[in-house]
Amino acid sequence: MIYLFIGEDEFSKDIKLQKIKQDFKLGELESFNFEILYSKNLNLKTLQEKLLSLPVKAKQRLILIKDVPALSSDIKEYLLTFLKKPFPHVSLILDARRIDLRDRFFEQITRQCKLINFRQSSQINAFTLAHQIIHTPAYSRQIGREKIIKPAMRLLRQLLLQGERPEKIIGALRYQLHKERFNCSEKKKKLAFLLNCDIDIKTGRLKPEFALERLLIRLCYF
Repeated sequence: MIYLFIGEDEFSKDIKLQKIKQDFKLGELESFNFEILYSKNLNLKTLQEKLLSLPVKAKQRLILIKDVPALSSDIKEYLLTFLKKPFPHVSLILDARRIDLRDRFFEQITRQCKLINFRQSSQINAFTLAHQIIHTPAYSRQIGREKIIKPAMRLLRQLLLQGERPEKIIGALRYQLHKERFNCSEKKKKLAFLLNCDIDIKTGRLKPEFALERLLIRLCYF
């Protein structure tokens, strides 16, 4: 299978990637059968070697190529040939924030890949993060909360860079927490985490970004 991820919603991309990994049943052998390649530092010989490598105790390897528009012209030409008859022991995920369909390479690969769009429907805010952390949709039950925390951390850092106030992030988390159906003891414990985070920030005990990162970890794991 060859996937083409397009869009700027990195959180949803990460969730989809974890689901694909789960379908591949990588488990403890993930370090052997999953690899991320970055276009900027990739040359054709390295790519060919990675594609030829056989999986370890699995049917297929999974390779993610980031920032596909930045690939060199020789790699793009090679991929156009490869996609016509891919190796049965490897699946590829080609990732791009945006593409130009006037480009011959993208015009052709969109016909041969399973295209998945990850468009952000609106600007992210504190409530986007709160929904991802507090809400428990089907995918989080399937892949586990530990798979949510990394993209959530990136989302938090993006919010802070945008100038979102820590108190607004805590407030959004509290609002979402009250909306969800937790048992009384679990909700009380999570509310205590929020209160302690607020105190840590207001007293200067911890820097806001550190306090919020610790809060997200606690909310995901406890």
